[in-house]
Amino acid sequence: MIPSSLLTADGKAFAAVYSAMEKLAVAYADTTAANNTTFQQPNPFNNREDYIRLDYRFNQKHSIYGRYLHDHYDLIDPYGTFITSQLPTIPTNRLRPGSSYQVSHTWLISPTKINEAKINVSYNGQRIPPVGEFWKRETYGFSYPQLFSGGRFDNGIPNTTINGFASFNGPSGSLLSPTTDIAISDNFTLIHGKHSMKMGVVDIRNRKDQNGRSGYTGNVTFNTSGNTRTTGNSFADALLGNFRTYNEADNDPIGFFRFNQVEAYWTDSWKVTRKLSLELGARYYYYSPTYTQQNNMANFDPRLYDPSQAVTIIASSGNIDSTKGGNRFNGLVRAGNGIPADQVGRVSTSAAVLGQVPTGAPRGFYRPANKVAPRFGFAYDPWGDGKTSIRGGFGMFYDKVEGNLIFSQVNVPPFISQPQFENGNIASPSGGTASALAPFGTISAIDPNLGISYSMNFSLGVQRELPHGFFVEATYVGNEGRHLIRQPDINAVPFAVLAANAALPSAQRASVNALRPYKGFTAINFRLSDANSNYNAMQLYAAKRKGDLELTAGYTWSHALTDTSGNGDGLDVGESPFNRHYNYGPASFDRRQIFVATYDYHLPFLRDKKGLVGAVLSGWEASGITRFQSGAYFTVTGSTSIGTRRADYLGGPVLLANPGPDGWINPAAFATAPDGREGTAGVGMVKGPNLQTWDFSLRKQFRLTERFRLRFQADMFNAFNRANFRSPSTVVTNGGFGTIGSTGPPRNIQFALKLDF
Repeated sequence: MIPSSLLTADGKAFAAVYSAMEKLAVAYADTTAANNTTFQQPNPFNNREDYIRLDYRFNQKHSIYGRYLHDHYDLIDPYGTFITSQLPTIPTNRLRPGSSYQVSHTWLISPTKINEAKINVSYNGQRIPPVGEFWKRETYGFSYPQLFSGGRFDNGIPNTTINGFASFNGPSGSLLSPTTDIAISDNFTLIHGKHSMKMGVVDIRNRKDQNGRSGYTGNVTFNTSGNTRTTGNSFADALLGNFRTYNEADNDPIGFFRFNQVEAYWTDSWKVTRKLSLELGARYYYYSPTYTQQNNMANFDPRLYDPSQAVTIIASSGNIDSTKGGNRFNGLVRAGNGIPADQVGRVSTSAAVLGQVPTGAPRGFYRPANKVAPRFGFAYDPWGDGKTSIRGGFGMFYDKVEGNLIFSQVNVPPFISQPQFENGNIASPSGGTASALAPFGTISAIDPNLGISYSMNFSLGVQRELPHGFFVEATYVGNEGRHLIRQPDINAVPFAVLAANAALPSAQRASVNALRPYKGFTAINFRLSDANSNYNAMQLYAAKRKGDLELTAGYTWSHALTDTSGNGDGLDVGESPFNRHYNYGPASFDRRQIFVATYDYHLPFLRDKKGLVGAVLSGWEASGITRFQSGAYFTVTGSTSIGTRRADYLGGPVLLANPGPDGWINPAAFATAPDGREGTAGVGMVKGPNLQTWDFSLRKQFRLTERFRLRFQADMFNAFNRANFRSPSTVVTNGGFGTIGSTGPPRNIQFALKLDF
């Protein structure tokens, strides 16, 4: 028992958060058991689209049109958009109104020459502020002084973790991201004999102003481990205000991100003969990296890291030995040539701090790219009857580096500072013991030689029209991906070093930070463009397009292999993050077999009936979608003394004889790999559960008057309420290894009425 006189004002505030959340719960059990609270928070979504188009024809040769589109998007996320608080302390209003303006001019130069010019301006005003009162300090009575002032919602509660209890978040992760996109294009069409040629160019300018979403309202943890002021109970520590750690960012930097992009193309549809047509073309790309107007970004460049200037890491603690000197910013470089004079007011970091990191990196950290992508296709009618076609093609497609790679660089030192204090009282956070000079926390970095990802797509197929409205198609489809982006930690300790360290007596083992190649840093998640992928598939398709019953059916038998399934999807971790070939295997999105059927039936019954019976019972339409899909592929890992990494495969069946939610993976087939070598389990050895869904819809339109029509629709998703099991637990050292703890959505039925007038 803690006497009430010892409870601090801020301790009572932490307790008040949980009391307030308890009142929001639809179910609460006052026990110490896990998962004792159930929330069912409102998640309203309001959406409206307005569309206006005006066409005007000056004469037979000149016409224009103007288009305006407005999209009102208003969503409440009870746990915070991109925040995912465990408690609903930070409901946010995802406001994403969008407006688009387009003006086009068409000029019929001659019967064989047409030119179309367009200008398009699109605006997306995404701002996601917190709503309600639960995110505010004053709601609960927080009174502790923050280390810094500033930030859009500086009166917000701290992001709080109390060991053994649900964590909660404040508003510092709220996103600000208005975007403007301007595109000017021109397209010219020329018809000459058997050739129909098109060529065009588009020039794009993009502007996005986005904040770094740093922890400027504070991050506090209460944990008995290592806390010299602990009571032995983490929640009691919170009531007394005795934190284990407290840190706070000095600002929430905003990057005024910009990029330019130019593309041009040429295509020729050539009717070579009555049976043979060719499609020839190429597309030119100019990609400039995304940069900020203020140059308020930094990057880690391994080429600039000087081992002779490295800080010294204390082997026992992993902290920096400040008595030995060294450059803490070793390897960091700022974008461009410094902060432009007209942008100084947009950067809060002092000139003295900025001066510790050199400038000179390209403004977007990698070089602009000029690329040309050829395209080729053909269609051949072997019998000239218009019922059979042999088609094939090849094309290259480049993909601009996405902005998410660059946005986080505003949070790299020196543009942000986040001091941390330990074992203090929240009433005076800076009165705690200043954390030992530790290496920088995890940062993102970009390879200065980053390339542009591209894919080579190719296909060859046969199409045939059959009697009674049937159509069938068989196609081989392939894809090769090159220069795909992955994100290994280039500061990970090599496996051999970790294994040797783990073999030492525990008292002699060095901290991981002391073993890292780039001293003074922890993880450096480095964007590289050296990954590859391949996809090969047989695709079969059939359709019935005539009559009251219309059908389609598609079957795909495919295989997708890669050494990185997606940007930052977690493959480049474990004992060999530097060796992408070690991660080669089925892609995370690989589904070997997929069958999808659609059907739409215009019920013919009572079609000729008049009066009330005909109005109510005739004219109904039923449709549905059926999907069968084989399971995803998973990799078995295990926790070891040197980290979570690939498990050992011991042989035998990978799955149990009758796999189910209580046991999917054969536990006798896998074991934790020893510290001295890499695990032998391959990527994607475990095939997960299949998916099967049946969705149905029934609808009818009632004609009320000449002007008014009422449409009724009933939809049923997962109509047979099949349990579509999700992924099994794949960590061999965890309790419940091989079991499945979640399923897909259950049956859902919805009704709709729509009035047209």
